Amino acid sequence: MKTKQEWSLKQQIHYVRQFGEYWPLKKAAIVLALVSVAAIYAFNIASHEQLKVFLLFVAGVCGLLAFAILTHLPQLKRAARATRTGRRVQGILHLTVDRSDSENIMIVGSLQEGSATWQLHFGKPMGWAPQSGEWPCHLVMLADDPIPALVELNQGLLFPTSKSHKVFSRSA
Repeated sequence: MKTKQEWSLKQQIHYVRQFGEYWPLKKAAIVLALVSVAAIYAFNIASHEQLKVFLLFVAGVCGLLAFAILTHLPQLKRAARATRTGRRVQGILHLTVDRSDSENIMIVGSLQEGSATWQLHFGKPMGWAPQSGEWPCHLVMLADDPIPALVELNQGLLFPTSKSHKVFSRSA
């Protein structure tokens, strides 16, 4: 039985930069969208039933892939930029990983920053499986972004989602 090898932090940073900075993902999404439109057009003029089913399948798959790329591309670009720049806040991440639903693993955490606490929700990490616990980390903020671009642990990178927010504590 082959075991899945986890990526090192250096490998994760390399792949985030590669996907966010170098790959022509926007062009790929545009090509996929055009293929989807062409397949829909061909579906409308086709007369053979099996060909119509195939064209509808191609249109759906290409359209979904284009949508997925275009919705995730800004997050990848933010994360890639954050690996190079940004304000780094050192802290302890209190991480909880809920694997009760193997299809939808929930990864949440909290991190104290001064008198405020970040309540962080994370997307699926790239190349590693985080564990619950308290972990030293760096929270990386980019200028003018309301939520952190990424959280860097010694074990790997975590990507906060838009559900993440800052809670300010009341001082006496």
